[in-house]
Amino acid sequence: MDYNFLDDHQIVDGILQHDRPLTEYFFREKCSGLFSYILLNLFDGNIDRWELVSELYLFMSGNDWQVLRNFQYRSSLMTYVTVVAVRFFQKKRVQLIDSPSSTALNEKERKGQTAGFATDCRIDIQSALRKMPNERYRKVIEILDLQDVRPELLAEEMNVTVDNLYNIHRRALVQLRLVMGRKEDYV
Repeated sequence: MDYNFLDDHQIVDGILQHDRPLTEYFFREKCSGLFSYILLNLFDGNIDRWELVSELYLFMSGNDWQVLRNFQYRSSLMTYVTVVAVRFFQKKRVQLIDSPSSTALNEKERKGQTAGFATDCRIDIQSALRKMPNERYRKVIEILDLQDVRPELLAEEMNVTVDNLYNIHRRALVQLRLVMGRKEDYV
């Protein structure tokens, strides 16, 4: 089906009726320009595009798509979604990028968790992590893999869901492999 010819009512109705292909079209294609704008203007390219898509999808789909149900057709759907997304990501930016990295994790969770690594391996890993362009990805790998902190704690600190944290972690491992010169994808 060609979704390009659907009007706003049809798109909203399809999403609310859990039409998965339509929902994917909306977030991946229809909102593509919006995500490019947000990525460049709010996050200076320091966050993964698919993380933006996941975050907005989770926000809008919450409470049985309450944000989308609030759309009253007084503007175009894209205008409404743009306003919602920009406001949402402005708040996220403050939480994710503008605020200094929180060190509020329980010290008991952090203490002594990395003792098992050999010194030379630790140096190689730290060197590779420093080469990673995405600071959030570095943080996720350092905390989840090296400090062995529970994902629930890190998700709460980063103000994301645990599911989204796992997605971020997967992309972080892919980026780490690329930085280390390994081209195989994470499975």
